Amino acid sequence: RHVLVHVILGGVFPPEPNSAKDVALLRAANRAMCRKQRGSSDAFLFVLAGNHDTEKIQQAIAAYGFPNFAGEVDAIDDIEDQLETNYDDICSLAGHTIFKWLNREHPGAIACFSLEYRNTEFWWEGVEHEEDVFDWPFSPDAYAASLPYVHRTRAATWMTVLGHAVDLHETQATFPDALASAHATAWAATLSEWLHGFEAASGNSYNNFESEFAPELMPSEFFLGFEFARISGEDLELVCERTGDDIDSLGSVALKAVTEERRSEFRGALSSFFGGDSGLFWALHSAIWPKFDKPMSDALNDLLGVADHDGLADLDAPWRFVSEGWCDEADG
Repeated sequence: RHVLVHVILGGVFPPEPNSAKDVALLRAANRAMCRKQRGSSDAFLFVLAGNHDTEKIQQAIAAYGFPNFAGEVDAIDDIEDQLETNYDDICSLAGHTIFKWLNREHPGAIACFSLEYRNTEFWWEGVEHEEDVFDWPFSPDAYAASLPYVHRTRAATWMTVLGHAVDLHETQATFPDALASAHATAWAATLSEWLHGFEAASGNSYNNFESEFAPELMPSEFFLGFEFARISGEDLELVCERTGDDIDSLGSVALKAVTEERRSEFRGALSSFFGGDSGLFWALHSAIWPKFDKPMSDALNDLLGVADHDGLADLDAPWRFVSEGWCDEADG
């Protein structure tokens, strides 16, 4: 499902009938109702800054027809006269309100620009796991332990995003159960490695993929052996001689070969899901360094449009990682 935040800084609410803002909200409410009929219950937060009557605001929002709206409005009062002189402070207050709401109500949400609601300007947009739609051989809690710390509360969402991005439904329909399960686990390992890689490329942490990926989440030994032989072309007897009797080590070597081969296809699939490399970059970057004091599109443009040398240097490795699929810095 989509998680969306609409912010109004001053002015009259609701907007004038048939105005562009009024029509945009009507379209968003209609889209939300259509999606609910198809089984997706999107979540909305309305943040209004200025001298507003909260009860009337709730009535006005409900009148648009947003499904399941239960008066979720946060009002920042008595600041109408400050909007011109303390605009940045007001935006910071709105951002703090959004941050608290997401942490409290939607800790699994991942920033994602929404194509479903592209006709309405939302301050923040994201997606969140709502229900199990794919068959996984492990639970979200088990998978969370394999992810970088910042992504662990989002494990279920990442699993759902991954399933849609690489079309696991087709895999699960095409292959026998055991092989489909192994393919799903291999994709999950690729995602885990990739998120750890971004941690290293961005300088937030080290790439702890090998130490963090739990043995019980490994694909089957048969699958790993077959894929490793196909990918590497190495003589398996020589590989076994290098690893000795350490089966876990041999499994790690094979898994690394499997995930490395999938990186390019995985990167392309994930970029497509997030609407392009910029959207994918923001999903990863903002998970580590969240920013809610300005509209998400503006925050992304500011980040990628940095003009100072230090800013460009800081973004070079993580941007190459996202746009190319990997970079040397991600191995650190």
